[in-house]
Amino acid sequence: MIRFYRVLGLFVCSLVFFGAVGYGVHNVETYKDLEQYFKNLPINDSSVEELCNAAMNSDNEYVKVLAIRRLGGMFEKGAKGVISEKTYKKAIDALLAGLEEGTDRIVRVGSRQVNPFWEVRGEAANALAKVNDPKTVPAMIKALRYDTDPIVQRNVALALGKMKAKQAVPALIDVLETTPDQGLAADIVRALGEIGDKRAFGALIKVVRGNFMPKVKEMAQEALEKIQWAEEPEEVIR
Repeated sequence: MIRFYRVLGLFVCSLVFFGAVGYGVHNVETYKDLEQYFKNLPINDSSVEELCNAAMNSDNEYVKVLAIRRLGGMFEKGAKGVISEKTYKKAIDALLAGLEEGTDRIVRVGSRQVNPFWEVRGEAANALAKVNDPKTVPAMIKALRYDTDPIVQRNVALALGKMKAKQAVPALIDVLETTPDQGLAADIVRALGEIGDKRAFGALIKVVRGNFMPKVKEMAQEALEKIQWAEEPEEVIR
């Protein structure tokens, strides 16, 4: 067993144990130490597999977050061209699992009932944007539509925008037209602008003319200016 001493702000929590076979962290006493350890991992199959094991097998939310964040950083630096196809698939599976982490559970926070591990799901969305694999878009659309946490939805929306995922445009429009959350609306507008699909024109016009905050309306106007009206080949998902 490998021990992690959890330090979060001024609160000292109990020891957390990890039983993943071959998990190579030693003498890690704080989250800061763990984050640095993950950052020092080289980009190769072994490191990616270690991070996947931490993301999928740990019961500790913040350990999952740190592992997923580092996976995203590796892919941002070109990990896909370095690791094997088998390891790449394992990484995608780990990130997609992170995108659903906690959605099968409900906990009470004050008077509200929420799904736990929302930070893991949000970080997984950020990492998937850096991987930029079209095959992950359907799972991200599902998260956008059905995740109960608006922060997760916002991360997913921004990720889809960074990926320029035209497949997600109908879902982005649907959520934009139904959400009461102005922050989520703003991030969807930003995503639609990044994608630049002409199908978003009507929805963005409604934002400009509708009951939205001035900043959101301004963002919608900017998004309208990014729409690409020329015909382009349809996106192919292989």
